Amino acid sequence: MSKPFDPITEQDLPGIGRRYQLQDANGQTVTVILHHSGRRDLYLARPTSGETDVASFTDDQARRLGALLAGVYFKPAAVAQVEAVIGGLLIDWVTLHERSPGVGRTIAELGIRQRTHMTVAAIVRGDTAMVAPEPSVALEAGDRLIVIGRPEDFNAFLATVVT
Repeated sequence: MSKPFDPITEQDLPGIGRRYQLQDANGQTVTVILHHSGRRDLYLARPTSGETDVASFTDDQARRLGALLAGVYFKPAAVAQVEAVIGGLLIDWVTLHERSPGVGRTIAELGIRQRTHMTVAAIVRGDTAMVAPEPSVALEAGDRLIVIGRPEDFNAFLATVVT
């Protein structure tokens, strides 16, 4: 059985796209191929039979599936209106794990806005939501952060706070 937060390996596939591979909770190898065309293929290797199951998704289907898996599929009407008005706005949820670099540090200490150009709009901690948290709020494992910013800044945020 795999441990939580096992690493995801990545590999460029010249002319095709990018491959990501990880172990699921049962130790099975899961491979995702992101094609340059936007199509995503999901491969699940069955070690007992040696067979591999494949599911292919369009870009939109893959994003919906990803949202379902992350538990954030619901999109309030207000968010859709804001996205329609402000093109290129990224609104995303991330969950901090025990080994996240942001755990135990405040928003100010991390310099999230200055270093990543992303804004922490809210923190959901258990059953409590902190909207527009103060910079003095220390982040904890299990916190779900709602962040807003430009899509091109999201990876810097992930590296600084989450992964």
